[in-house]
Amino acid sequence: MKGLTISRKLLLIFLVNVIVIGAIAAIVFQSFQGLSDSITYGSSTVGNYKADLDELRSEQSRLEALTQPFYLNVTPESVKEAKYTLGLALETIDQSMGKLLGAEYESVRNLAIQPAEGSAASSHSMIMGEELKAIQSVLDESIAPMIDSMASSALKQAVNEGKLSASLPDVAVAFGDFRAVRKRLIFLYRRKAGLVTGMPEYEKFMAAMMGGEKGHQTASTLDENLFYQLEKHIGELNALLAEQGDDRSKRMVAAVGGVQSLDKSGNAEKDSPVDTALGRFDQFLLEHQALRARYVTTKNQFRDYVTSINNVQVSSAYKTFDRRTLKAFKAMESHIKSSKRSENLSDQFAILNAKLSGGLADLNRTIEAERQRVSEGILSDGQDFLQVLIGLAVIGALISLMIGLFVKRSITRPVDELVKVAKDIAQGEGDLTKRLSVSETGELGQLSGWFNSFLQRLSDLIVEIKDFAGNIEHASQEIASGNKDLSERTHRQSAALQETASSMEQMNSIIQNSAEDAKKAFERTQDSQGTVDDSRSNLLTAVQETIDSNQEMLTNVLQTNVKVVDGMADISANSEKMAGIVTLMNDIAFQTNLLALNASIEAARAGEHGKGFAVVATEVRKLASRSAKASEEIGELVETNLASVGAGQVLVQEGGRELEERRVAVDSMLSSLQESSTSNLTHIRNAFRELAEVMENIKTASEEQAKGVSEV
Repeated sequence: MKGLTISRKLLLIFLVNVIVIGAIAAIVFQSFQGLSDSITYGSSTVGNYKADLDELRSEQSRLEALTQPFYLNVTPESVKEAKYTLGLALETIDQSMGKLLGAEYESVRNLAIQPAEGSAASSHSMIMGEELKAIQSVLDESIAPMIDSMASSALKQAVNEGKLSASLPDVAVAFGDFRAVRKRLIFLYRRKAGLVTGMPEYEKFMAAMMGGEKGHQTASTLDENLFYQLEKHIGELNALLAEQGDDRSKRMVAAVGGVQSLDKSGNAEKDSPVDTALGRFDQFLLEHQALRARYVTTKNQFRDYVTSINNVQVSSAYKTFDRRTLKAFKAMESHIKSSKRSENLSDQFAILNAKLSGGLADLNRTIEAERQRVSEGILSDGQDFLQVLIGLAVIGALISLMIGLFVKRSITRPVDELVKVAKDIAQGEGDLTKRLSVSETGELGQLSGWFNSFLQRLSDLIVEIKDFAGNIEHASQEIASGNKDLSERTHRQSAALQETASSMEQMNSIIQNSAEDAKKAFERTQDSQGTVDDSRSNLLTAVQETIDSNQEMLTNVLQTNVKVVDGMADISANSEKMAGIVTLMNDIAFQTNLLALNASIEAARAGEHGKGFAVVATEVRKLASRSAKASEEIGELVETNLASVGAGQVLVQEGGRELEERRVAVDSMLSSLQESSTSNLTHIRNAFRELAEVMENIKTASEEQAKGVSEV
């Protein structure tokens, strides 16, 4: 291992781990393959089969409820709609059967079943595929044709019920018409038979004709009255129809709650509701026949009376009533028979549907048992797989740990030696002559060699540092002296800053005064502008007068020449004073510039709200710069004037001699002055206007500057 580098050692660990992990993965994959097949079979095949079977059972459970429009409130439209809905349900069931009989469920269809309920398959059906085929056979050969028969029977029942419903009101109307001719019948028959009051035949005849009237209200009298018996027969016919309708409604509601009872062979039990329902229809037929027989007996008695009188009106009313009544009885009989047939079909459909339900229940119970078995198998296989996985993980971890410890030991041993030497140098006596033994050929061997070189280089550096220490000590003394001097200058600077603050306050006062002066100057400038306008016209006049008096003035100039020399001396003295004022203006301009700079800084801090103040500060700084420049120029002019005044004194003395020579030139100059005065005065007036605007700006800027200085 000493000949291997660290990277190769790490690569060795990686390769060993890869081999171990690959072996574990192969074993895990082999174990997981069977578990995956079980999971796929349980979750996909069995689960999907169960879902399709549930869909089939759901549609099958709806079949009987969908047949209710064939029995309740039957109309051609409801029958047509019910038949269409049942057709869709059968199509859905057929599609579900197609899925269950598909190739993907081949393994499920071979499962063995033991039917526990009435099944559509024969009793010896042992696999689910045969059960499905038996169910398919029932659907194709029995259920579908029976639905057509039920629809046809329901339509006939609706027609018969419609005829019956229409005939009963006709019977009532015909009975009313026949009863309306009763008096005529009584009168004609009494006359024909010669019946007189008090005769037994008369009493018998009147009892048969006048039931319910005064003197004929006893029970015996009503039983003998033929009209009362006819009315009673009509009422019984209506009652029979109503009873049949109520009975049918009750049976249909009861049928919705479940299928008919079946015996072990899948047939209706002897005492089941099927037999009870069919017995009720036979009872209705018997009641109908008995009622019809009673009606025939009653109407035959009427026929004897009607025939004997031979009256067209009475005979016509009697025949119409008899024809309509017999038609109603016939419609009632057809209605009962069609209802019995519909009920019979309904019961047969319920039995077949119960068979289907039992067969599907067998399938559902079998698939549930299969799913439970697969789930338990998956759970058991999963536990075994988990145990194998844990065992392999432990073995792989132990192998990796052993190899890792071995490689770690080969890496950390030289590193520990390196740490030991470094610790001895750091915490021991600092012996830099110690060296590491270079026994490794890899990175650790190179590290040991370079560490020894580092120790040698460190020893050399310490010697050099010792030499530099003396130089540093000398430099430190110089730095200390410089720091002391810097401290003194710092104190002086602090005092200067205090003076600056005081100057700021003075500057504020000066700026405020400047603002007032600017305001006054603005007012005076406006006054001067008006004065200039006045002076323009006056100057033109004065120039003319000057031309006239220039001769006299030149004479006086000679006399005042001496005074000019004296004035030059005064100008020289005043120029020296102006130099001092210029110095003061330079200081003011410098302080103003500082204040404007500080105001710009504060405006920048104020952000959006300080934009206006920043503009004012900029303008003030420009004015301060211009003032400084102007004061500098004035200073230069003052110095120039001082020199010029000296020279002027000499020139004035010489000028006296030249005055006479210039008198003629003055005359010419004044003439030209008159011409140019108009133009020059116009320029002067415009200059005063601009000066007024500048003074207004200076006033505003001074006020803003004073405000800014106050805020600073």
